[in-house]
Amino acid sequence: MLFLIFTASFVAGYFFSRPGEKDSYPIVWKMGVPLFVIGSVAEFANMAYIGEIPLLVPEMRTRLIPALSYISFLVVPACLITISSALMRGEKKEAFLWFTAGIFLMSLLGYRTEVFVLMLGTAFCAYYTLYTGGRSPGTRRLVKYAIPLALFIVLLNTGVAYFRQTPLSESMDRFAFTTQIFSSMADSMGLSVFGTGHGLIHQSILSSVRIIPGSQTGPRTFISQFFGITGGSTTPTIAGIPFVDFGIAGLLAMGLILGLLFGRGYKSLRVWGKGSSDLLPIHALCMAFLIITIETGIADVIVVVYLIAYLLAVV
Repeated sequence: MLFLIFTASFVAGYFFSRPGEKDSYPIVWKMGVPLFVIGSVAEFANMAYIGEIPLLVPEMRTRLIPALSYISFLVVPACLITISSALMRGEKKEAFLWFTAGIFLMSLLGYRTEVFVLMLGTAFCAYYTLYTGGRSPGTRRLVKYAIPLALFIVLLNTGVAYFRQTPLSESMDRFAFTTQIFSSMADSMGLSVFGTGHGLIHQSILSSVRIIPGSQTGPRTFISQFFGITGGSTTPTIAGIPFVDFGIAGLLAMGLILGLLFGRGYKSLRVWGKGSSDLLPIHALCMAFLIITIETGIADVIVVVYLIAYLLAVV
């Protein structure tokens, strides 16, 4: 149902929205390097604080300073800005160097989400800058780039699972596990029209990091408590948190809003041609996060911030 609502809204956002004339925000392209430097300094400061590299010592991730971790994640949008800029100037080697630097830095933290977001975001940037405007890459070129990227993702996932001492079978079964979590929630709540959380879990996305007053319990911890799980967090798919908080009405609203937002953004890039827009990095970033959060759920404050920035850029 959520997929159908999103798809219909995406199509409506594409065909019925009328993006204004392309605006120019030179500051967007000047933000790439400063954000990269800020994110890198925060990451190395965090690793210096714990005295270890989280990728090599996974249990040390719990000792990382959350504020510095969030700042270090700025490496991802920074790289997408510099990669987009390089690709539009035809500097593919420069784009590859920024991509490699970003992958290396994010891998050191032992997290997979930001690494996969950077890979997917780079793929979107390449598509809009290289393969739009009436040109087709052709099957051979798609295979040439798609197969190595897919193999790289598999190897990276295997490598991180190895360093984190996680059985590969458990890593591969994670999608089935999160789907089962949502299925169990739906069975427990039944056809709840307006949910039972009444916005508490969504509020905790911001209150848990002390941006606003409220519960210090994180959204995934709330989901764990729903099942009586202690000492961990649970990912309930993209549908889990809105369903608990707002029921079926929440799912419909989320699908409608996201569909219209991304449909309008996609049309803006197509109208302005070849991705030559300041919207490209934030569009690629949010599209990548949207794909990832289908499994993890929109439960991180940084994702909410990116979506708000995307909304402001599109509107």
